[in-house]
Amino acid sequence: MREEKSFPALSITNPNKAWVFEQIDALTKEWVEWNAFCQNIEDSPDFNPKTCSEAIKDGYENIRKHEILREKTLVLLRNHFSGAEFVLNNWKPHPHEDNCSRLKDKVPYWIHRLEIIKASMNYVIVPESYWKEQGKEFLKVLSKSTAESAVDVAASFLKNPLGK
Repeated sequence: MREEKSFPALSITNPNKAWVFEQIDALTKEWVEWNAFCQNIEDSPDFNPKTCSEAIKDGYENIRKHEILREKTLVLLRNHFSGAEFVLNNWKPHPHEDNCSRLKDKVPYWIHRLEIIKASMNYVIVPESYWKEQGKEFLKVLSKSTAESAVDVAASFLKNPLGK
């Protein structure tokens, strides 16, 4: 019987959630542009069917560009999230993709992975340090208020703690 492991909770390790979201958007845009390019790559003259995998049809320079974008994505995930491994779960360890396939087949998976993370952003666990900073900001606002207005500030905060 195969033992099922549960995934760790997805949490953001960088309390600047807006910045992380912007970075995911920027990377997603880069991947979408890369995907459009990869869909039209012509076969490289370096490809030799007797000695090369299909991937070499994309050309060594394009493979290097892809590896750089892949690593940027993995660094973002590793540096700013804990528990994001679920988007890589069905793949073997690094590089988390089939390195013998054509880029046009691999790139859409990376876009999808970023879309999953982006869709999960509203549900990530935010680090305690973020809440402590929010508490400090709240106390600063309260300390500048009169007793009567402090009650209004506190009530407003309790109704809408993130100021949305």
